[in-house]
Amino acid sequence: MKSVCLAIILLTAGSAFSQSVYEFLNLDASAREASLAGSSLARTDDPSAFYYNPALSVSSKDRAVTFGYLKHVLDINGGYAFSTFRLPKEGYFGVGVGYLNYGSFEKTDQLGNEYGTFSAGDAVVTLNYANYLATDFSYGVNLKGVFSSIDTYSSSALALDLGLYYDFPDNMMGIGFSVVNAGRQMSSYDGVIEPLPFDIRLGVSKQLEHLPLILNFAFQRLGDPNLSISDKMRSFVLGGEFLLSDDFHVRIGYDNLQHQQMKVGLSSGIEGLSFGVGLKFFGYGFDYSYSSWGAKIGGLHRVNVTTAF
Repeated sequence: MKSVCLAIILLTAGSAFSQSVYEFLNLDASAREASLAGSSLARTDDPSAFYYNPALSVSSKDRAVTFGYLKHVLDINGGYAFSTFRLPKEGYFGVGVGYLNYGSFEKTDQLGNEYGTFSAGDAVVTLNYANYLATDFSYGVNLKGVFSSIDTYSSSALALDLGLYYDFPDNMMGIGFSVVNAGRQMSSYDGVIEPLPFDIRLGVSKQLEHLPLILNFAFQRLGDPNLSISDKMRSFVLGGEFLLSDDFHVRIGYDNLQHQQMKVGLSSGIEGLSFGVGLKFFGYGFDYSYSSWGAKIGGLHRVNVTTAF
Protein backbone atom coordinates (compact mmCIF):
# COMPACT_ATOMS: atom_id res chain seq x y z
CA MET A 1 0.00 0.00 0.00
CA LYS A 2 1.36 3.40 -0.95
CA SER A 3 1.05 6.31 1.46
CA VAL A 4 0.98 10.07 1.04
CA CYS A 5 3.61 10.44 3.75
CA LEU A 6 6.11 8.28 1.86
CA ALA A 7 5.59 10.27 -1.34
CA ILE A 8 6.08 13.59 0.42
CA ILE A 9 9.19 12.37 2.25
CA LEU A 10 10.77 11.18 -0.99
CA LEU A 11 9.86 14.37 -2.82
CA THR A 12 11.42 16.60 -0.18
CA ALA A 13 14.45 14.42 0.54
CA GLY A 14 16.69 17.02 -1.08
CA SER A 15 15.32 19.73 1.23
CA ALA A 16 15.58 18.06 4.59
CA PHE A 17 15.89 21.30 6.56
CA SER A 18 13.01 23.06 4.84
CA GLN A 19 9.72 23.88 6.54
CA SER A 20 7.96 25.51 3.61
CA VAL A 21 5.12 24.49 1.31
CA TYR A 22 5.30 23.79 -2.48
CA GLU A 23 8.73 22.16 -2.30
CA PHE A 24 8.23 20.92 -5.85
CA LEU A 25 9.29 24.42 -6.95
CA ASN A 26 12.85 23.44 -6.01
CA LEU A 27 12.91 20.61 -8.55
CA ASP A 28 14.91 21.20 -11.71
CA ALA A 29 12.70 22.15 -14.62
CA SER A 30 14.56 20.65 -17.60
CA ALA A 31 16.90 17.78 -18.44
CA ARG A 32 19.74 20.10 -19.40
CA GLU A 33 19.60 22.11 -16.19
CA ALA A 34 19.11 19.00 -14.05
CA SER A 35 22.24 17.38 -15.51
CA LEU A 36 24.17 20.49 -14.39
CA ALA A 37 22.62 20.34 -10.88
CA GLY A 38 20.71 23.56 -11.51
CA SER A 39 23.93 25.57 -11.63
CA SER A 40 23.13 27.64 -14.75
CA LEU A 41 22.45 31.14 -13.44
CA ALA A 42 24.43 32.76 -16.29
CA ARG A 43 25.40 32.26 -19.96
CA THR A 44 22.89 29.68 -21.16
CA ASP A 45 20.42 29.67 -24.03
CA ASP A 46 18.10 26.97 -22.67
CA PRO A 47 14.43 28.12 -22.90
CA SER A 48 13.89 27.05 -19.26
CA ALA A 49 16.75 29.21 -17.97
CA PHE A 50 14.46 32.03 -16.82
CA TYR A 51 12.95 29.62 -14.26
CA TYR A 52 16.32 29.80 -12.45
CA ASN A 53 17.21 33.42 -13.23
CA PRO A 54 14.49 35.60 -14.80
CA ALA A 55 17.11 37.81 -16.50
CA LEU A 56 18.38 34.92 -18.65
CA SER A 57 15.57 35.06 -21.21
CA VAL A 58 17.66 37.76 -22.97
CA SER A 59 20.20 35.04 -23.84
CA SER A 60 17.65 32.40 -24.87
CA LYS A 61 16.96 31.84 -28.54
CA ASP A 62 14.07 33.79 -30.01
CA ARG A 63 10.90 31.73 -30.55
CA ALA A 64 12.32 28.65 -28.82
CA VAL A 65 10.24 26.03 -27.04
CA THR A 66 11.14 22.98 -24.95
CA PHE A 67 8.96 20.13 -23.68
CA GLY A 68 10.14 17.93 -20.80
CA TYR A 69 9.09 14.80 -18.94
CA LEU A 70 10.20 13.84 -15.43
CA LYS A 71 10.15 10.25 -14.15
CA HIS A 72 10.30 10.67 -10.39
CA VAL A 73 10.49 7.95 -7.74
CA LEU A 74 7.58 5.55 -7.18
CA ASP A 75 4.64 6.55 -9.41
CA ILE A 76 5.42 10.28 -9.31
CA ASN A 77 5.65 11.86 -12.75
CA GLY A 78 5.88 15.39 -14.03
CA GLY A 79 6.04 17.53 -17.13
CA TYR A 80 7.30 20.98 -18.08
CA ALA A 81 7.05 23.27 -21.10
CA PHE A 82 8.89 26.58 -21.61
CA SER A 83 8.97 29.05 -24.45
CA THR A 84 10.90 32.29 -25.01
CA PHE A 85 10.42 34.99 -27.61
CA ARG A 86 11.41 38.58 -28.29
CA LEU A 87 9.35 41.63 -29.23
CA PRO A 88 11.87 44.18 -30.58
CA LYS A 89 10.31 47.26 -28.98
CA GLU A 90 9.03 45.69 -25.76
CA GLY A 91 11.74 43.26 -24.64
CA TYR A 92 12.12 39.55 -23.95
CA PHE A 93 9.36 37.24 -22.76
CA GLY A 94 8.97 33.71 -21.46
CA VAL A 95 6.07 31.43 -20.59
CA GLY A 96 6.34 28.21 -18.60
CA VAL A 97 4.04 25.57 -17.17
CA GLY A 98 4.86 22.58 -15.01
CA TYR A 99 3.05 19.89 -13.08
CA LEU A 100 3.79 17.00 -10.75
CA ASN A 101 1.39 14.08 -10.32
CA TYR A 102 1.87 11.93 -7.22
CA GLY A 103 -0.23 9.07 -8.49
CA SER A 104 -3.26 7.34 -7.04
CA PHE A 105 -3.65 6.49 -3.36
CA GLU A 106 -6.05 4.29 -1.42
CA LYS A 107 -8.51 5.87 0.97
CA THR A 108 -8.86 4.17 4.35
CA ASP A 109 -10.80 4.91 7.49
CA GLN A 110 -9.39 4.87 11.03
CA LEU A 111 -9.69 1.09 11.12
CA GLY A 112 -7.80 0.61 7.86
CA ASN A 113 -10.84 -0.26 5.76
CA GLU A 114 -10.45 0.78 2.14
CA TYR A 115 -13.18 2.86 0.50
CA GLY A 116 -11.82 4.26 -2.76
CA THR A 117 -8.85 6.15 -4.12
CA PHE A 118 -7.70 9.74 -4.45
CA SER A 119 -4.94 11.62 -6.24
CA ALA A 120 -2.59 14.50 -5.46
CA GLY A 121 -0.68 16.93 -7.63
CA ASP A 122 1.05 20.30 -7.94
CA ALA A 123 1.27 22.79 -10.80
CA VAL A 124 2.97 26.11 -11.59
CA VAL A 125 2.46 28.70 -14.34
CA THR A 126 5.27 31.22 -14.94
CA LEU A 127 5.19 34.48 -16.92
CA ASN A 128 8.55 36.13 -17.59
CA TYR A 129 9.76 39.53 -18.74
CA ALA A 130 13.37 40.66 -19.16
CA ASN A 131 15.29 43.52 -20.73
CA TYR A 132 18.60 45.36 -20.61
CA LEU A 133 19.57 47.92 -17.98
CA ALA A 134 22.80 48.60 -19.90
CA THR A 135 25.00 46.88 -22.47
CA ASP A 136 25.50 43.25 -21.36
CA PHE A 137 23.57 43.92 -18.12
CA SER A 138 20.01 42.59 -17.94
CA TYR A 139 17.22 42.24 -15.43
CA GLY A 140 14.17 40.01 -15.31
CA VAL A 141 11.03 39.24 -13.36
CA ASN A 142 8.80 36.16 -13.12
CA LEU A 143 5.22 36.05 -11.91
CA LYS A 144 4.18 32.58 -10.77
CA GLY A 145 0.83 31.05 -10.05
CA VAL A 146 1.22 27.95 -7.85
CA PHE A 147 -1.47 25.33 -7.30
CA SER A 148 -1.70 22.16 -5.21
CA SER A 149 -4.40 19.57 -4.59
CA ILE A 150 -4.89 16.50 -2.41
CA ASP A 151 -8.17 14.65 -2.96
CA THR A 152 -10.91 17.31 -2.67
CA TYR A 153 -8.65 19.83 -0.93
CA SER A 154 -6.57 22.49 -2.66
CA SER A 155 -4.34 25.47 -2.10
CA SER A 156 -2.82 28.23 -4.23
CA ALA A 157 -0.18 30.94 -4.09
CA LEU A 158 1.32 33.86 -6.00
CA ALA A 159 5.10 34.23 -6.16
CA LEU A 160 7.60 36.65 -7.65
CA ASP A 161 11.14 35.99 -8.94
CA LEU A 162 13.71 38.70 -9.63
CA GLY A 163 17.00 38.29 -11.46
CA LEU A 164 20.12 40.08 -12.71
CA TYR A 165 22.62 38.92 -15.29
CA TYR A 166 25.92 40.49 -16.33
CA ASP A 167 27.66 39.10 -19.38
CA PHE A 168 31.39 39.42 -20.11
CA PRO A 169 31.43 38.37 -23.77
CA ASP A 170 35.15 39.05 -24.28
CA ASN A 171 35.96 36.69 -21.39
CA MET A 172 33.19 34.17 -22.25
CA MET A 173 31.93 34.60 -18.69
CA GLY A 174 28.74 35.60 -16.93
CA ILE A 175 27.47 36.33 -13.43
CA GLY A 176 23.88 35.72 -12.38
CA PHE A 177 21.84 36.60 -9.29
CA SER A 178 18.24 35.68 -8.52
CA VAL A 179 15.65 35.89 -5.77
CA VAL A 180 12.94 33.26 -6.25
CA ASN A 181 9.59 32.31 -4.74
CA ALA A 182 8.92 35.53 -2.85
CA GLY A 183 5.20 35.53 -2.18
CA ARG A 184 2.42 34.05 -0.11
CA GLN A 185 -0.42 31.58 -0.20
CA MET A 186 -3.77 32.84 -1.42
CA SER A 187 -5.58 29.78 -0.12
CA SER A 188 -4.26 26.99 2.07
CA TYR A 189 -4.95 23.58 3.52
CA ASP A 190 -6.81 23.75 6.84
CA GLY A 191 -6.58 27.57 6.80
CA VAL A 192 -2.91 27.56 7.90
CA ILE A 193 -0.73 29.93 5.83
CA GLU A 194 2.71 28.42 5.22
CA PRO A 195 5.85 30.09 3.79
CA LEU A 196 6.93 29.45 0.22
CA PRO A 197 10.41 27.99 -0.52
CA PHE A 198 12.05 31.42 -0.77
CA ASP A 199 15.60 31.34 -2.07
CA ILE A 200 18.51 33.60 -3.02
CA ARG A 201 21.02 32.33 -5.59
CA LEU A 202 24.33 33.59 -6.92
CA GLY A 203 26.30 31.94 -9.71
CA VAL A 204 29.04 32.33 -12.29
CA SER A 205 29.61 30.63 -15.65
CA LYS A 206 32.87 30.50 -17.58
CA GLN A 207 33.65 28.97 -20.95
CA LEU A 208 37.29 27.91 -21.02
CA GLU A 209 39.38 29.44 -23.77
CA HIS A 210 41.41 26.43 -24.80
CA LEU A 211 39.07 23.61 -23.81
CA PRO A 212 35.56 22.81 -25.09
CA LEU A 213 34.14 23.13 -21.59
CA ILE A 214 31.70 25.47 -19.82
CA LEU A 215 32.01 25.52 -16.02
CA ASN A 216 29.23 26.66 -13.68
CA PHE A 217 29.42 27.37 -9.97
CA ALA A 218 26.53 28.65 -7.86
CA PHE A 219 25.37 29.07 -4.29
CA GLN A 220 21.76 28.10 -3.62
CA ARG A 221 19.53 28.19 -0.55
CA LEU A 222 21.16 31.43 0.62
CA GLY A 223 17.75 32.75 1.64
CA ASP A 224 16.63 29.64 3.55
CA PRO A 225 16.03 30.73 7.19
CA ASN A 226 16.22 27.12 8.33
CA LEU A 227 19.87 26.74 7.27
CA SER A 228 22.80 27.87 9.37
CA ILE A 229 25.57 30.02 7.91
CA SER A 230 27.81 26.96 7.56
CA ASP A 231 25.03 25.02 5.80
CA LYS A 232 24.55 27.91 3.38
CA MET A 233 28.25 27.91 2.58
CA ARG A 234 27.98 24.18 1.87
CA SER A 235 24.93 24.73 -0.32
CA PHE A 236 26.85 25.04 -3.58
CA VAL A 237 26.37 23.33 -6.92
CA LEU A 238 28.85 22.64 -9.70
CA GLY A 239 28.24 21.91 -13.35
CA GLY A 240 30.36 21.15 -16.37
CA GLU A 241 29.25 20.97 -20.00
CA PHE A 242 31.66 19.39 -22.48
CA LEU A 243 31.09 20.74 -26.01
CA LEU A 244 32.34 17.70 -27.89
CA SER A 245 30.80 19.09 -31.09
CA ASP A 246 28.11 21.57 -32.09
CA ASP A 247 25.60 18.74 -31.96
CA PHE A 248 26.81 16.62 -29.03
CA HIS A 249 27.29 17.77 -25.44
CA VAL A 250 28.06 15.77 -22.28
CA ARG A 251 27.15 17.22 -18.88
CA ILE A 252 27.85 16.50 -15.23
CA GLY A 253 26.70 18.22 -12.05
CA TYR A 254 27.11 18.01 -8.30
CA ASP A 255 24.87 19.35 -5.50
CA ASN A 256 26.93 19.40 -2.31
CA LEU A 257 24.14 20.02 0.21
CA GLN A 258 21.98 17.35 -1.38
CA HIS A 259 24.93 14.96 -1.14
CA GLN A 260 25.30 15.70 2.56
CA GLN A 261 21.59 15.37 3.32
CA MET A 262 21.02 12.12 1.44
CA LYS A 263 23.96 10.03 2.52
CA VAL A 264 23.04 7.20 4.88
CA GLY A 265 24.97 7.18 8.15
CA LEU A 266 28.69 7.50 7.54
CA SER A 267 28.46 5.90 4.10
CA SER A 268 28.52 8.07 1.03
CA GLY A 269 27.88 7.27 -2.62
CA ILE A 270 26.81 9.27 -5.64
CA GLU A 271 24.04 11.20 -3.89
CA GLY A 272 23.79 14.66 -5.40
CA LEU A 273 25.53 13.71 -8.65
CA SER A 274 23.85 14.19 -12.01
CA PHE A 275 24.74 13.25 -15.57
CA GLY A 276 23.33 14.02 -18.98
CA VAL A 277 23.78 14.32 -22.72
CA GLY A 278 22.48 16.67 -25.38
CA LEU A 279 22.02 15.92 -29.09
CA LYS A 280 20.96 18.13 -31.97
CA PHE A 281 19.81 17.06 -35.41
CA PHE A 282 17.18 18.04 -38.01
CA GLY A 283 16.45 21.26 -36.12
CA TYR A 284 15.61 19.53 -32.84
CA GLY A 285 17.50 19.27 -29.57
CA PHE A 286 17.23 16.15 -27.41
CA ASP A 287 18.39 16.16 -23.79
CA TYR A 288 18.50 13.43 -21.15
CA SER A 289 19.58 13.60 -17.51
CA TYR A 290 19.87 11.31 -14.51
CA SER A 291 19.99 12.76 -10.98
CA SER A 292 20.98 10.47 -8.13
CA TRP A 293 19.15 10.59 -4.82
CA GLY A 294 21.23 7.74 -3.41
CA ALA A 295 21.15 3.95 -3.49
CA LYS A 296 18.26 3.72 -1.00
CA ILE A 297 15.93 6.05 -2.92
CA GLY A 298 17.02 5.86 -6.53
CA GLY A 299 17.27 8.51 -9.19
CA LEU A 300 15.26 10.89 -11.32
CA HIS A 301 15.15 10.61 -15.11
CA ARG A 302 14.33 13.55 -17.38
CA VAL A 303 14.02 13.99 -21.13
CA ASN A 304 13.48 17.16 -23.14
CA VAL A 305 12.80 18.05 -26.76
CA THR A 306 13.64 21.58 -27.87
CA THR A 307 12.93 23.33 -31.16
CA ALA A 308 11.96 26.68 -32.69
CA PHE A 309 8.50 27.80 -33.76
